[in-house]
Amino acid sequence: MVDAPLLVLGASAGGVEALVDVVAGLPGDLPAAVLVTVHTGDRPHSTLARVLARAGPLPAAQATDGEPLRAGRILVAPPDRHLLVRRHGEVVSAVLSAGPTVNRHRPAVDAMFASAARARGLRVVAAVLSGALDDGAVGAALVDRAGGRVLVQDPADARFDSMPRAAAAAVPSARAAPASALGPLLTTTVQELPAGGDVMADTPPTPADDDGMVRSGDPVFLRPDETTATRMACPECGGGLARIDLPRIGYFRCHVGHQYSPRSLEAVQREAAEAKLWTAIAALEEHAALARYLDEGAGPDLDAGEAYIRAAEHSAELAGLMRARLLRGRAS
Repeated sequence: MVDAPLLVLGASAGGVEALVDVVAGLPGDLPAAVLVTVHTGDRPHSTLARVLARAGPLPAAQATDGEPLRAGRILVAPPDRHLLVRRHGEVVSAVLSAGPTVNRHRPAVDAMFASAARARGLRVVAAVLSGALDDGAVGAALVDRAGGRVLVQDPADARFDSMPRAAAAAVPSARAAPASALGPLLTTTVQELPAGGDVMADTPPTPADDDGMVRSGDPVFLRPDETTATRMACPECGGGLARIDLPRIGYFRCHVGHQYSPRSLEAVQREAAEAKLWTAIAALEEHAALARYLDEGAGPDLDAGEAYIRAAEHSAELAGLMRARLLRGRAS
């Protein structure tokens, strides 16, 4: 029912062990529905629900599309689907979405947190556990903006401390605790939430559900929550990226709905730049080889032969310099 609060847990690298500790500390009569997203990569199956069901007294299952959320039960995001929250009248349900990736992940922690904040506002508790980069920080900031509570795994306790550190930076009021102590702390936080089921967050709809760009006659179309258009292109689809500014973190989204937090965008851009440099090296080396081939067949035309030699040497030199620089970068 609507009055049951939501406890949303997000993790990535090193997060399963932390989740097991957290779930072990949750009581069997927890008065909240629990949703879990772990960045699973491309694996076709997940055993996480079974692992969590054995970890503590709460039953756990992989979420199915449209099922109502119930207090005292854990639902886990399946591979390749965002686990979102939708409210229909007096029923709050899980929704599985094949929508655009967020920080190159599906399921994504930020997507789950944002939908929980939109559906329940003040009745949300979010926890960010071990993981790399800044996944979860934007979602934590949205939960905080909607009036919910944010907790993080103590970075000193996390196998990968980047995610909880980023979330704590985005939400300075976030409380931190080791994973083994988070279960009881989350339980207390849930019990302290304000009563009532009608508090809704003023949050725009998910981009995947918004066809505003299609209907707009403005090529610089911005959604209500978007701050400004940028000159950067989405690494996944090439669409233009808009920036959304929150009090302590900004993030980027294209009109299709791919979304990036700052460190995640930098990481994918770095990878894309390296791939383009290797493509350039391949093109230069192929050109050098072709120019040498043409020089060998130039015959008595010495001017043409010398031009091919110069072109081959130029391309080979550039390719060598670029290759050496990339290899030094990998070694440093």
